[in-house]
Amino acid sequence: MFAGGGSIGLELDTGFIRAAEVRGKSGKLKVTAAAEVLIPKTAVVDGVVQEVATVSEAIDKLWSQAKFSNRNVVLGMFNQSVIIRLINFPKVPKNKLEQAVKLQAGEYIPIPPAQMLLDLALVGDVDGEEGPQYELLLVAARKAQLEPSLAALKMSKLVPKVIDLSPLAMMRVVPQEKLAGNVVLVDLSMGLGSVLLAVDGMPRFARVMPVGLAQFHSSLGHVLAAEQYHRQVAATLERGSEGQGFGRWGQSVAAEIRTSISYYIKQENLKSVSRILLSGIGARAAGLAALLQDELEVAVEAVKPLANLNGCQTKAEVSGAEFAVSMGLALRGMEQSK
Repeated sequence: MFAGGGSIGLELDTGFIRAAEVRGKSGKLKVTAAAEVLIPKTAVVDGVVQEVATVSEAIDKLWSQAKFSNRNVVLGMFNQSVIIRLINFPKVPKNKLEQAVKLQAGEYIPIPPAQMLLDLALVGDVDGEEGPQYELLLVAARKAQLEPSLAALKMSKLVPKVIDLSPLAMMRVVPQEKLAGNVVLVDLSMGLGSVLLAVDGMPRFARVMPVGLAQFHSSLGHVLAAEQYHRQVAATLERGSEGQGFGRWGQSVAAEIRTSISYYIKQENLKSVSRILLSGIGARAAGLAALLQDELEVAVEAVKPLANLNGCQTKAEVSGAEFAVSMGLALRGMEQSK
């Protein structure tokens, strides 16, 4: 599927577009290129492309700057239109499972079938009230929310070989031992954040979290030009908890995490959360992990995008937590090409 054995993960964030390319074979992967470019805050809002031509222009700049080897990509998405459901489904022959689920999708997903994109993953087998059943993870989104992103890619002559959820992509860069137990993965991008609960490496619940780093900056009430805005973002990451209002923002992040997972933990009779893993540009803010750890009384650490790639060689700087999603998307492409 991917030319020359390479895979490129593309993330469209508020204020930034990022991409990373991975090449090679299992155990001998190389990060051959990665970069990010700035875009106006209005170009991508709440995970949805608002200015197709602006995003396309930025993509062209990104490809020129990073010198990626091809134009086939794995596109990440997650916004308010995305719904994730873990369901039990009657056993049918596996070659008929996808069609059977699509015919009954309306029972689980409140989106009209004609407006819905649907994907599913077989999690395992369970004993239901009516006998053995499949446990399935359903992922659905409204087509209208994805179409502007696809239009921007088409304008830049990119081909979306795979469309993946950003929270699920993040899991691929986390070592298996850190996914043991009940783990919460939090992506703090500039725009919408996300929170995902995984149990022993299996995703169980995910939702949008409206507390990206842009929320903190908007609370300061500054109206800044694009370059000034991005300089202020960099300053926030360096100063972190020393910055004005940073503590209040960190507390709001903690409250969103607590609210997101408390109900599900009670429903599933889970005892506690083992750890919280942070990704996204917001995860780089100095002092945030310590603040969240104090607020939530759980171990908190930032994701290292290369930690799950033993001996991985790299020609690009992707060690920052903001590249976790694009790296995870690239790894999804490598899975597809096997």
